[in-house]
Formats: sequence, structure tokens, C-alpha cells
Amino acid sequence: MNEENNLEQPQETLGQALKKRREDTGMSLEQLAGALKLSVLQLQRLENDEHELLGPATFVKGYIKSYCRELKIDSQAMLELLPEHVEPAKKSKMQSFSRRTEKEANDSRLMLFSYFILAVIIGSSVFWWWQNSNQNIEEPVTTVMPNQLESSDISPDLAVAAPAEETIIQPEVDVPTTSNETQNQAASQNQPAAQPQTEKADPEHSEVVMHFNEDSWVEIHDGNGDRIAFGVKKAGYIMKVTGPQPFNVVLGKHQVVDITFQGETIDTSHFAKNRLAKFTLPLTE
Repeated sequence: MNEENNLEQPQETLGQALKKRREDTGMSLEQLAGALKLSVLQLQRLENDEHELLGPATFVKGYIKSYCRELKIDSQAMLELLPEHVEPAKKSKMQSFSRRTEKEANDSRLMLFSYFILAVIIGSSVFWWWQNSNQNIEEPVTTVMPNQLESSDISPDLAVAAPAEETIIQPEVDVPTTSNETQNQAASQNQPAAQPQTEKADPEHSEVVMHFNEDSWVEIHDGNGDRIAFGVKKAGYIMKVTGPQPFNVVLGKHQVVDITFQGETIDTSHFAKNRLAKFTLPLTE
């Protein structure tokens, strides 16, 4: 009968034994945790037999020995109650983590390869676009330059960047005029004195005269949309152009240019200095 009772009684676990010894001494978890330099949670897990949450078996045995030493009980008897530590679970977790790490590494290599392919495609597209754009830019330059640009005219940016010494060395050299300007000047010289009076009244043969007191860039389009003047004009240069109205004028330094239109002086003082002046002749109110 006693043997049957012993079989029915569950065996006391390690955690239950430790908890009973602690309660017999009247020590709380907080006091014991402070003495052992452990957390209350770790002691609770030890007393609840949650050994797998405390780390490797070596750590668990160390906690038990410290626990027993503080309560002055036999640690060897308590260690005999310790079940086999469940190492396979951790190994499984480590293997799972290893497989996940390996999978992430494979995914990273695949992403890097994809980025490389994408970079090659983008680079090839940019290079192809750049080659085509250069071809498209070069073609109109070769066809437009001989017909519309003056042989000695330069762009406003180059004129600004040109050394001041060149302006001093060649102050009196006039820039060659365009074919339209030459024809207009020749026509104005060959016409009789009474001709300008007729041209003033005729909008198809209006005349613009510009006297450049300093170097300045100019561009003029007549009423037909033809560009009849373009480029940098030197100081002292007098430019005469004729054509149908209205004239669309762009001046780089309007304050250094005296302008007459059909014999009347044009006032450009209301335009802002150090900025391009864009206006139409005759001036619109």
C-alpha cells in the first residue's frame, strides 16, 4: 500500500525543491536576487523549471550552485534533480538561423547581380542617347553657321571672357558686317539724298542706325523674321540696317548704344542695366 502511494506521489522537481528551501529560510526572491547578482526573472525561471530559457547547461548549473551556496544547502543533491538539458532545441534554432542567414546571403548576391545588370542597361542607354544627341547637335551647326553668323563675330560668353588687352590693341578694327548689313549700307550710300524721306514713310524700308560707344552684343530680326544683324560690335562702330517693320532687337549693353529709328532717337534708359534689353522698333506704348 505504501509503495502504491509512493508511485502516485509526483517526484519533487528541482525548481520546487529550491523554492521550498528558500521559503523555509524566509528569504524573498528580491533579496536572493540581490545577493546572487541575478534578476528576479532568472530566479523565477529557475524555480519554475524553465531551464531552457536560462541558456546553456553550464550557466544553469552555475545558477543552482550559487543558489544553494547562498541558502547553505547541498548543491550536489540539487544538481541530481536537474533533468537533461535540452540542447537539441537550441541547435535546431541555430540551424534555422544559419539557414536563414545563408538564404539572406544568397538573396543579397542575387540583388547585387540584378543591380549590376540594371546599371549596365542604364549605362548603355545613356551612352547611346549621348552619341545620338551629339550627332543631332553637330549637323545644324555646320549648315547654319556659314549663312547666318558673321565671320568675325563671337558669342557674348566668349566676348566677356576675352582678355582686355585685345580690346586695347584693336580698338579701331570694325567687325565685318553680315551680307544683309553690307547690302543695306551699299544701298543707303547709292541712294539720293531725298530717298531717306521716302523710306521713313515706307514701313517696308525702315532704317535703324546704331552707334556703339563701347563693345556690345546685338541681334536684330526684321518683320519677315530674317536675322539681319548678329554678334559683338566694337566701340566706335556705326551699324545701319534696313528692312520691313517691326524690328525685334536684343542688346547686351543698351546703355552704351545710341539708337535712331527712322531718324528719331530711341530712349532705352528705362531698361535695367547689366541685363539684356529686348524691345521692338517702333516702340510700343
